[in-house]
Amino acid sequence: MPEIESKNSNYRDEPWSDRNLSNYYVRAKEPFNAEAKLDGLVEHFITPTERHFRRNHGPIPNISESDWSMTVEINTIALPSARCGTQTVTFRDLSRLRQFEVVAVLECAGNRRDGLKAIKPVNGVIWGPGTASNSQWGGCRLRDVLVAAGVPADLCDPFYETQRHVEFAAYGEASDDIHYASSIPLDWVMNPLNMVLVATEMNGQRLLRDHGFPARIVAPGIIGARWVKWLKYIRVQDHESSCFYQQRDYKILPPMANGSNCEDFWSRFPALMELNIQSVICRPTPSEKVRVNKPYLARGYALSGGGRAVDRVEVSLDDGATWDLARVYCITAKGGSTSSSSTNSSSSSSSSTNSSTSDDDISSDSSQRNWAARQWSWVLWSYQIESVPPNFTITCRAWDSGGNTQPSAAVWNYRGVMNNAVFHMKPQLVASKGSQFDTK
Repeated sequence: MPEIESKNSNYRDEPWSDRNLSNYYVRAKEPFNAEAKLDGLVEHFITPTERHFRRNHGPIPNISESDWSMTVEINTIALPSARCGTQTVTFRDLSRLRQFEVVAVLECAGNRRDGLKAIKPVNGVIWGPGTASNSQWGGCRLRDVLVAAGVPADLCDPFYETQRHVEFAAYGEASDDIHYASSIPLDWVMNPLNMVLVATEMNGQRLLRDHGFPARIVAPGIIGARWVKWLKYIRVQDHESSCFYQQRDYKILPPMANGSNCEDFWSRFPALMELNIQSVICRPTPSEKVRVNKPYLARGYALSGGGRAVDRVEVSLDDGATWDLARVYCITAKGGSTSSSSTNSSSSSSSSTNSSTSDDDISSDSSQRNWAARQWSWVLWSYQIESVPPNFTITCRAWDSGGNTQPSAAVWNYRGVMNNAVFHMKPQLVASKGSQFDTK
């Protein structure tokens, strides 16, 4: 695709050749923000890179693999008893550590912000439900990077009795701060089951610039705002990141907070971490024509955070008066067990960086699922409508293994984040040949 001319010199080096705009709804050009078209999302369990949504807060850095490095700093206040200081880590250093893969869903906290804007104004890019994508990420564990830098590997170490934080910062400019930075708790990073990666690959290939090349954080089960791209430094410290995106963004403020008084609330409420339970109808789309009195296969995605499994998706054709179970598809590990945390039952312990998840790895047999395993992937679902009724609205909701489900109505907040209300879709209805009906 030819480069799109920009009047702003900071955006004249954007990677337009990597952006197939036919797959997206572009919500902002500078910085480039685009969400995936829903009908394309459910064509593949692993979202093709060219269909993965793009979320940026500034110009895309252009850094070569050979020139890139990041620093890893252990703050002496945070960790006085361990080996402290600052180390420089290169791309080659990362490749020498044991390599892992994890299939994990990445969702922007602002996914479905348009539903909250419909209630009253919100602050942020107005996204629909297309800012969630499921990819196979490859790289080394952040835990191993930190252990090499001096952080105790043993989770029983007294060091972990007081919560510390790992801050990540990105190369390049950001719209609201000197750079993009964020943090997550150190104990979450150090638990090997949580599979937090310093990723260098996506779907078996090197990361694209839009997706964080040369290296980014992958934090399964946590909102996308913490998956920092274009890593500049990693820092272990005794406090959360002080960056704008941690302290004055990506929080659910109470309903009385608005653009004129939000400064009174930012410091009083926590930064968002885990994803919430979510489901979306991807087909039919609002513009799709569906024939009345004919069969139709509805399809969508569902996800949850913190390693919790989506245990079921329910569908209603009468606006929530009655519900029926949809068929759910998830990763099936080799040997008969299931896992959404890796491509096989070894729970992401594979050292291969070139394998990929195929259609043979996907199953809809819920009796085979390992409910005790941590689940990082989304699930896809389908529901066969035997005969489309006139004047119908299709509705879906999901439940996870923690007993969480979606609220019946959207709950407004100023930043327009974490909207996971029950999802409704009213498609365009057309008459089947030889029939008459009222679609009003």
